[in-house]
Amino acid sequence: MADTRTRILDVSLTLFNERGTANVTTNHIAEALCMSPGNLYYHFRNKAEIVRELFARIMLCWADNYALPQDKALTLKTIDVMAAGNFEIQWRYRFFFRDLALLLGADPKLAELYRGNRETGMANTVALLRDFIASGLMHPADRKTLDEITQLLWLVGDLWLVFREAGGGELCKADMDQGVRLFRRILAPHMIKDKLK
Repeated sequence: MADTRTRILDVSLTLFNERGTANVTTNHIAEALCMSPGNLYYHFRNKAEIVRELFARIMLCWADNYALPQDKALTLKTIDVMAAGNFEIQWRYRFFFRDLALLLGADPKLAELYRGNRETGMANTVALLRDFIASGLMHPADRKTLDEITQLLWLVGDLWLVFREAGGGELCKADMDQGVRLFRRILAPHMIKDKLK
């Protein structure tokens, strides 16, 4: 059985995904866990700490998703698997991406963590694109072009759910497939044509 901190995080994630962070209090979380608010506060002082811990989980998922295979050459499938993995993470932690601006505005510590991770992640994305170029999957590109591709990928990666939800209708996991296709669309003009088959 999971320890208490893990159970708090798991239940919080479910509630945040279902209702949004603004509509979930620590009392709601404690009630869903059949525990006293005091017991919850023993593990997390407030909701912001819970959100930060969930963001730490997201960062671990990203690190795992974007780790390059050590024993295999990069292929177009590598890119597709990474894109699909990114949107799987986004779906699993959808509350974070839907409420991104609200969360960062409410918690300076989270904002600092997020911005540091984003800066590192964007640098890693440029390095990843260079690996794709070195592997013969992408056309050579200058730093400005790589930076712009990276910005587009992050824009779609971070804000796809906000864009989709703002259009109305119920979000569903299939919406993530469209995110993957948008990643592919951004990369397509820069890929070596015979590698696209």
